[in-house]
Amino acid sequence: MIGIIGWGCYIPRYRLTGEQFKAAWGSGGKGSRAVASYDEDALSMAAEAALESLFGHDPLEVDRLYFASCSAPYREHLNAALVAGVADLRDDIFTCDFSGSLRAGTSALRAAYDAVKADAAEHVMVTISDVRLALPGDAMEQELGDGAAALLVGRGSPVAVFKGFYSTSKIFLDYWRRSEDSFIQSGDPKFIGDKGIGIHVPEALNLLLESMDIAKEEISAVVYYSPNMRSRRGLNKALNFPPDKYLDDPPQARIGNTGTAQVFLELLAALSQARPGDRIVMLNYSSGADAILIEVTDEIEKFKTSLHDQIEKARPLKSYEKYLSFRGILPGEKLNVWTALPVLWREEKPNIRLLAKKCKVCGAIQYPPREICWQCSSHDQFETVKLNRRGKIYTFTHDYLPPNPDLPTTMVSADMQGGGRVYAQMTDIDKKEVKIGMDVELVFRKIHEGGGFNNYWWKFRPV
Repeated sequence: MIGIIGWGCYIPRYRLTGEQFKAAWGSGGKGSRAVASYDEDALSMAAEAALESLFGHDPLEVDRLYFASCSAPYREHLNAALVAGVADLRDDIFTCDFSGSLRAGTSALRAAYDAVKADAAEHVMVTISDVRLALPGDAMEQELGDGAAALLVGRGSPVAVFKGFYSTSKIFLDYWRRSEDSFIQSGDPKFIGDKGIGIHVPEALNLLLESMDIAKEEISAVVYYSPNMRSRRGLNKALNFPPDKYLDDPPQARIGNTGTAQVFLELLAALSQARPGDRIVMLNYSSGADAILIEVTDEIEKFKTSLHDQIEKARPLKSYEKYLSFRGILPGEKLNVWTALPVLWREEKPNIRLLAKKCKVCGAIQYPPREICWQCSSHDQFETVKLNRRGKIYTFTHDYLPPNPDLPTTMVSADMQGGGRVYAQMTDIDKKEVKIGMDVELVFRKIHEGGGFNNYWWKFRPV
């Protein structure tokens, strides 16, 4: 059986509310959407989801990693390789980016299934993430949310197995973004619903069920991509399932349309309610549609997801202008910093994989690694260990001098569980909440864009 043996998700903590949008533009006013912080992007969010999906699994067992996104930070540079580095996967694995379509995630999932089925890989990680931009003031700006998901595909004891795939390919221009465009463009919503998604998704569903000789009555739940909450009503009618087959509270209603990640987050929500033997249909849309049939196993009793907790742990943005500042749409003072490429190459293991050194003489953790033990002064007597990502704040300071879309820049020194002390920035928190002794964890974030490329490292946030 080939199925889902690991899973993870990531929802940013910030929210842009409809009320904030209405205050800025005079329309809107309903719901909220998840907003990636100024130091987050599709790659860093995918890394968060990837790390969670590895819980209970050995990273060294992963043979491939796929990264799917319509908003990858690099158009020419392998984003998947960076995600694999953060997850501390092996160097001798196959990594690949999937892009250009909101179906990139389900395309990557099918490729993962095919690789395992062909015995070309035992475990394949699929990471899906998006931070998409709409023109300021456009209705779509209030609908788009940011988020990420990750699935580990393999044999063994999956919580759900893949039973069938069906795809169609159509030439239909609905939502698009050219290489020179910063913002998504779209056609008439009614035309898209009537002639696009409202036809292509039900067609793929019916063809999947027909090819597998399964009746609609045998389906337990349906999850699907939808541009916005309004279009869900039309899709529910077009798919023609009883109301109890759809999610009562889909993630989209709370965090917005998360692009390639949306249908995967809905799948996690459906799995959290599933029972052994349930059949779930997963439907994705863009220039045609993907339909995937998944059957839940007895292992579903082990399924736990942080999705609902992450949705609930929301922090409203102070203003709509703060959102524009986060996305770099409002001009601001630039910090002229850069890191030499040889330094990035030389320090990959400690900076990306969080590898530290442990003294063989006294057991002290050295981070960053050094040649002489800071505790017993032993020389070159170390073994490589993985630094724990959780710790407690030892001391901190607030710095108002460096340019920052979310001032102040809070610098923290924290003692890590298992040993070691790390000095790094704090993120996702108000300065008044930072306390000595606070439990914190390291998260992979963007530090700066000096030199014309993204420099990633780790920051602290509250556990």
